This record gives sequence, C-alpha cells and structure tokens, in this order.
Amino acid sequence: MFTTDLKSGAFLRGRRLAPASMPDRLPAHAVIAATSFVAYILARLAEGPVSAGFAAFGVSACGWAWLLARALFDPARHDAAWPRLVVGVLTVAGAVSVLAPDGGLTARVADNLYALSGSAALILTLVEPFQRHGCALSRAETRFRIAFGLGFALLAGVSVIGIWMTPEPIQTVSAVISLAGAGAATAYRLRHPLRAAASPPAPRKPATDEDHHLAARLLRLLQDEAIHTDPDLRIGDVADRLGQPEYRVSRCISAGLGFANFNRLINHHRIADAQRLLSDSSESRSILEIALDCGFASLGPFNRAFKEETGTTPRAYRTHGAGGRSEQSRA
Repeated sequence: MFTTDLKSGAFLRGRRLAPASMPDRLPAHAVIAATSFVAYILARLAEGPVSAGFAAFGVSACGWAWLLARALFDPARHDAAWPRLVVGVLTVAGAVSVLAPDGGLTARVADNLYALSGSAALILTLVEPFQRHGCALSRAETRFRIAFGLGFALLAGVSVIGIWMTPEPIQTVSAVISLAGAGAATAYRLRHPLRAAASPPAPRKPATDEDHHLAARLLRLLQDEAIHTDPDLRIGDVADRLGQPEYRVSRCISAGLGFANFNRLINHHRIADAQRLLSDSSESRSILEIALDCGFASLGPFNRAFKEETGTTPRAYRTHGAGGRSEQSRA
C-alpha cells in the first residue's frame, strides 16, 4: 500500500493478500486497512479541518497495509508485539505530522519518525509475500504471491513518481486501486487458506535382532495360519498370539518389515491373496466374495485398499489377469 505525508504531498501505498489457515487477525486488519485507505481518499476530496481529520488517520495506511500483508502470508493467528509497535509509532507520528503546526520541533520530529517507520513498512510489505512461514506453496499460491509483489511494487513506484509530478490525482487513484486490491487479496485468502507444508517423516530407528526375530514369527502367522483373513483382527490379537506387548509388535512391523503400521501390513497380505485369486481364470467367486474371504468386511474398503496397493481396480485387474474375459460373468 502506500505511505502518506499529506503535508508534503507524499503518499505511498501497497496491496495485501488474504491470510493463511485463517488467522484471527485477518478480518480485523482487512477492516482497519480498508478504513485507512478510505480516510486517505476522503482527505484528498475534502477541504479544511475535515480533510485534516481524515488525513490524520489516512496517512497510516502503509502501516495497516503491512499488517494485512502479514496476515495474508503468515499463518500465525496473532501478531507479534514488534509489528504492532512499529505501526503504533507510524500511526501516531503520521497524525502529529498532519495536525501539528508547520516548522515546529514537534512537527519535524513527527515527520522524521513517520518517514522512517513508513519506509520500513513499505519495504516489509514487499518482503512478506516471499516469506514461506512453513506453508506449502502450490502453483496457484506462488502465482498469487508473485502477482501481489509485482502489483505492490508497481503501485509504489507510480505513487513515488507522482510525488514529483502531479501528486493529487495519482495518489488518489493509487489509493483507490490499493483499496480494491486489498479487498480482492483478502477475498482470495478466505477462499484459499494457507496450508502448512508437510513435515518430513521421522527417521526410522534401525531394526534390532529382536525386531527381526519377532518379524519372522509374525510372517509365519500370516503365511502359515493366514491370520489376516480374519476381518476383526487387531494388533492386540497378534500381540497375544506372539506373547509380546503391542508396542514391540508395532516396532517390528515398522522397523523389521518396513510397513508404516499394522493396517498396512495386514492389507498388503490380504491384497496379495486377492491378486492371486483374481488372476486365476478358474476362480468363479465374485469380487465381493473374494474380498470377504481375504479378510475385508465389505467391498468399499477392499476396492480402496486394492487401488492403493496395485494402482488399478479389482475389476480391471481380474479382466487383465484372466486374459480379457468379461468381468460381468464373474462379478
């Protein structure tokens, strides 16, 4: 957005995007930033004390725009203390700069504080879209951030140039465009909240000799006794059969056998049985019957697990495995 010094005719401003996952601060900052832009525009249109009153708040637009940008690109629900302090200084200094008599010490100090804090807010606004803050960046999100950064830089550049040319029309139009841009960015973020980037999986602990030994015993139960065909099988049941606590069985599954969890292991063996039956051209059982016989309680979970394991559906797998024979006659 832009920062403004109505006394000197300088007004800089920028645009903001909508927040992530959706921090509580987003609606508040969007409303305050919009209000500051409206105040700046009205200050340009009004005259006398009314204009000065609007300008006293409107010149803080660059600070509120920065806080809005933080809410758009940082998934934290609340602001840290230091950004609020910077914007507080900017707001007070801007108001004093507008209202204090020209030439006095107070006005000069306020002008300097406003220029310093306003410039910092502008720079930080430009930086915000390029801070990931632990968020996943899809193609759409990347395009949104680039558009925000380019739009902000363009508006800031035009407004700065306008200071040396015909500032009033240019600054007012820039404020109107910034107001519209801030609203559009906020609406986008509300529809597309930020998502946290997937954290890398925790490294697996290396398997011990005990893990390998217990894994071998578990495989014998699966291969020799087909315990996976029991649809009500639980890890506690397996632990009881092996005479080991559940945590040790879980560890042998992940470290010793390389499966993410107990369900993945059991489904792997159930699907292996189903693949063997579905590829047997002499097998007359329907897909539902095969699913139930392999340990699944219903057809839906079987279809999902089969697709996840093999990349195809049971129907397509059976047709291919049976040499293209029609599935209708089988299922």
